[in-house]
Amino acid sequence: MALLQSNQDVISSALQEYRKLLDQQVFTEPVISEENMITIVDDWIKFYLSYFSKKMMGDQQEQERAMQKLQEELQTSSIPFLDKYRAFLKAL
Repeated sequence: MALLQSNQDVISSALQEYRKLLDQQVFTEPVISEENMITIVDDWIKFYLSYFSKKMMGDQQEQERAMQKLQEELQTSSIPFLDKYRAFLKAL
């Protein structure tokens, strides 16, 4: 079953904003550990899920499906950022 178009739009908007956040990050010293960066990214994802959950439409099942899709997309978008951070740490 396809997501409601309005939920797809919310997901797209959330991903666009999240990618902007990731692109704005500058890695400098003092550094934080990889584990702490993962925690920060997880917190960002929770924030985005909380904020954008209020914008989802449809019945509860539809909203849950949209939120699951958003969470998957946010986590997938985080992978290149975390890879880049790991490379930064290795270069030090």
